[in-house]
Amino acid sequence: MADRIAGSDDPAFTEALALWLSADEQGALPVVADLANGGNTAAQMLLGLIDKTGALQGPYLGGLDRERRIELLRRPGGLSGRNWMQAAAEDEPLADLWLRLWNLPGGIEIAEGFAGYGEARASREALLAEVSRTERGFPDEVIAQPWFPEALRHLRPARKFPMDEALSLPRGHPMRRFAGLPVPQNDLRNWLLDAELAQPLRLTCAQQCSTTQSACTLALYEALGSYHSLAMMGSPSVSLIPERDFMESARGRQAVARRIMLMNSARVRAGLTPRLAEIDTCAAEWLLSEYRSYYPSSSAAPSDPAD
Repeated sequence: MADRIAGSDDPAFTEALALWLSADEQGALPVVADLANGGNTAAQMLLGLIDKTGALQGPYLGGLDRERRIELLRRPGGLSGRNWMQAAAEDEPLADLWLRLWNLPGGIEIAEGFAGYGEARASREALLAEVSRTERGFPDEVIAQPWFPEALRHLRPARKFPMDEALSLPRGHPMRRFAGLPVPQNDLRNWLLDAELAQPLRLTCAQQCSTTQSACTLALYEALGSYHSLAMMGSPSVSLIPERDFMESARGRQAVARRIMLMNSARVRAGLTPRLAEIDTCAAEWLLSEYRSYYPSSSAAPSDPAD
């Protein structure tokens, strides 16, 4: 596990982080930027992660012009500024892992390094990036390592999940699809009720659609449309923000909607609401309201992150 990140116990940082988790980007980010400029490693890491992760960028950031976004999210230097993780990596090994992930991208050693710091989500991200880069899975000796995430053990050579292992999983487990097995919707719904990976969806629905939480969770998963994207959800770094704290925050819920938004084109989103409403009206209406917070007029699209 990582030691406490330098600067994370600074009262100014903890207050700004609380604002950010409450979805107050306008109040939080200028303070975090000032702290980063003053050498606060935790602030530098947080800004670095926000800069590189579209799902962490809320409506306030989306509505800013490029110059102001760069001013808030990046350190001075070059035409477009530089990611703050570079500065943090000078003193913090965990930050260096993030740089290696973004620059390679992916890598078994990077994934194992994140796992050693207790950064399970980041470890999964590194493995998925490696598979995307190499277009192949991992040998049995890697998957057998104690740090390798159970949720990704279908990532075998030639991307073929052994049938016997797939059959041993619950009928609703999405990994069964990687062996060509069907996953009935009712069984998927039951899997989502307890699966650790589905916590971000369940906790979002517990807050937004408590009377239809089960149906809401299924609707959000169907909107996401990707098991691997589900594996990427959660706290950007548990060394900065404990998993549960992030998932239960307004920022965590906003990140769920934002990731779903980024997974679907504007054309797909236009037809998504009525389809999701067939599963859960509350979830469909909540997602629509989140989309509109990024582009109040129906013809406008959310701004892209700074290049």
